[in-house]
Amino acid sequence: MKFSRIFYSLCILLAPFFFDGCGGVQVHRGSFDALVPDAYVGPAIAIKNDSSMRKVNISARIPNNKHLHLNGIENDAVEGFEYSFEPTEADIYYDFKIFPVTASFDYYTKKRALLGGVGFGLGPYPYFRFTGGFNVSYLEMGAFVSFGFGKVTYSAYAPYIDDQGNMAGAGTSTKGVIECDECNEIKLNGNIGFFINVFLFSDFTISYSISAYNPWLYNDLQGYPLAFDFPSIFSHYFGGSYLFARHYQVSLGANVHWCDYFSEIIWNVESKFSILF
Repeated sequence: MKFSRIFYSLCILLAPFFFDGCGGVQVHRGSFDALVPDAYVGPAIAIKNDSSMRKVNISARIPNNKHLHLNGIENDAVEGFEYSFEPTEADIYYDFKIFPVTASFDYYTKKRALLGGVGFGLGPYPYFRFTGGFNVSYLEMGAFVSFGFGKVTYSAYAPYIDDQGNMAGAGTSTKGVIECDECNEIKLNGNIGFFINVFLFSDFTISYSISAYNPWLYNDLQGYPLAFDFPSIFSHYFGGSYLFARHYQVSLGANVHWCDYFSEIIWNVESKFSILF
């Protein structure tokens, strides 16, 4: 069951016990920014046992910003005290935003073969990242999660129901329409993923990672719960890294993005310069 349906059910059950109601909004037409995080592959180097490493990264990405239609998105029904909306199709677009330059800092520590890490970055908005896995002389595998807040721009035509209840179990509803062009909100976003690095030689590494991210982790529009769930986007990164002068690393690869609701797969080139110390 979708989160939005669970939320609406809770609203109906709990409305008689609170002064404020729940309501909801259906987006009939809308375009929403999708901020694309940069590819992440962990340390991408063999770290000595019982030691730590710091890594500063500057990524340059070739933008591939697109206006992508989400096929098959539907608004769930919205039930209010006095009004209700039937299920309806949603004409939704993602506006991909691949920023050309990002920066990050990561701190890694290794105990025997176990790897842990914490970091933060700007891409272009601030985020935090946590890493766990293992790291040996020829192979590295791990998982990561990151989260942060970003400013997203959107345009929407969205009818809403605003419920106001009281402790006696009665309530009133108002309805209206959000008509917004180039509006902005600060939204929580983040991604989770897995990476693997193979150290072919002492200085050369082959990398792969897969990650999933959601542009809007909590589904509301201007304070009203949305009647659909924003779909997650999946990314596959394939690339290689070369370490020179012991403290500098350059990387190059391709990041492929897809989603069940996309009519096409898109990709972009990513390069990175890192300082290790």
